[in-house]
Amino acid sequence: MKDCYNLFYNESLNYKGIARPNANEVCLSSIPKEEKPLAMLYFNLDGYSTYCKKYKEYWSWVEKRNEERYKNNTSHDKNYDAKNMMHTFRLLHMAKEIGELGKINVERPDRNYLLALKNAEFEYNELVSKAEILREDLEIIFNNSTLYEKSDLKSVNSLLAELREKFYNLNLQIKV
Repeated sequence: MKDCYNLFYNESLNYKGIARPNANEVCLSSIPKEEKPLAMLYFNLDGYSTYCKKYKEYWSWVEKRNEERYKNNTSHDKNYDAKNMMHTFRLLHMAKEIGELGKINVERPDRNYLLALKNAEFEYNELVSKAEILREDLEIIFNNSTLYEKSDLKSVNSLLAELREKFYNLNLQIKV
């Protein structure tokens, strides 16, 4: 069986034990055939490796995190990243507008609400519920939307070339 080991004990034999300091695998010893196992050990190597990776990533994040943002997140005692939550709702609202209106509003009509989110003026559970409702609304909106399933690449590339040409011509005129 994967990751299962028989455990043996014998005072007169010099077994190595099952673990060494700083080792990530089970330590094995040669066992005489007549020895009888006392127990079975299951060592979830995949789970342990995943844990070690996440542990290392966490401490790397702690070392590199933006201390001011972290202090801001812990200061409001809401136990969530308020800036991240604000961006989540901004993107959800923008997606809804794209689906319903077919355009992107960069200047946000819901600016005050977004700032309230950034200031952690809401409870986490309330926000998760609202986000879930918005996500469900988005499925309905995009199923009923008149937006194209795929972009017309020829038109997009033509528009891109036209915009670049105008941009470079404008910059040349300014520099001269």
